Amino acid sequence: MRCVQVLIALATISCCLAHSKDSTDFPIPIQQGGKWGYVNSEGKLVIKPQFDGAGPFSEGLALVSAGGVHLTDSVVKSFVKMGYIDQTGHWVIESRLMYFFYYAFSEGAVPFRKNGGKWGYMNAKGEVFIKPRFDWAGSFSEGLAPVLMSGMCAHIDKSGNVIDQSPLRDTGHAKKHGTYTWHPNPPPCQ
Repeated sequence: MRCVQVLIALATISCCLAHSKDSTDFPIPIQQGGKWGYVNSEGKLVIKPQFDGAGPFSEGLALVSAGGVHLTDSVVKSFVKMGYIDQTGHWVIESRLMYFFYYAFSEGAVPFRKNGGKWGYMNAKGEVFIKPRFDWAGSFSEGLAPVLMSGMCAHIDKSGNVIDQSPLRDTGHAKKHGTYTWHPNPPPCQ
């Protein structure tokens, strides 16, 4: 059984390396016994499997979820303990049912959805630096992030200032009740 686990871990590492821009994204998630943990570049388990969901590390943090009751609404994914852990497995940011997270950190920031609907941004310490006021928010790239506000796509800087606006493109992801899918693909704004 141990041999099979090691082979699965090595196959997962190979797959992740093939799709990774940077091989320093270790540890990487691996599932064992229905729970997710993390292995290092040698396939050694470094964070024991304890999570119901686990994302890749980005900027030293990984989005994870544990326990709770999963919901069927695609926007409000679950009432679980969710947030970000560091590379030792310690919780750095916990949602405490106030925030919902969907993306990896980028340029020291992560968009979040506040319980109640609006999106804002947090830093790696869990401090809100752009208050929730957007209908959707994407990740920062080259100092700008796409957002949806008042039916218009926009780009904001890290101070929350609107840089430009354009009409919302029709992605077919709008729900009848006015919300958007959990992780729009493509997102409503770019």
